Amino acid sequence: MKSREQLVTRALQKLKVLAAGQSPSAEDYQVVNDDVEPVLSDLSTRNVYPFGDPDQIEDNAFVQLAICLAIASANDFGSPQIDSGLSNEQLRLSTESRLRELTAQTLSGQPLQVDYF
Repeated sequence: MKSREQLVTRALQKLKVLAAGQSPSAEDYQVVNDDVEPVLSDLSTRNVYPFGDPDQIEDNAFVQLAICLAIASANDFGSPQIDSGLSNEQLRLSTESRLRELTAQTLSGQPLQVDYF
């Protein structure tokens, strides 16, 4: 499991605001941190990835969620482009598709928990 702090830091790295091994400035951290709940809520509302505890992010979705967060915060850092090979829209669609696949794998095939009264 990854933490919210790790998610924000990874998003800042994706934005090229932060180099690997560096700590983010308080201002940069806060800008991205403020977007965590809205981004996760949006993904959940659109049935892309279920909103859960932002302090307990599953490892298999971590990078994709960081990319979504980076795209949402990009304009705040004057970085309209996250990945040089894809437009942000192409990257967002690709990332959301991967998150849907992860959700389908996670939610299917698990036994239903039943509460007995």
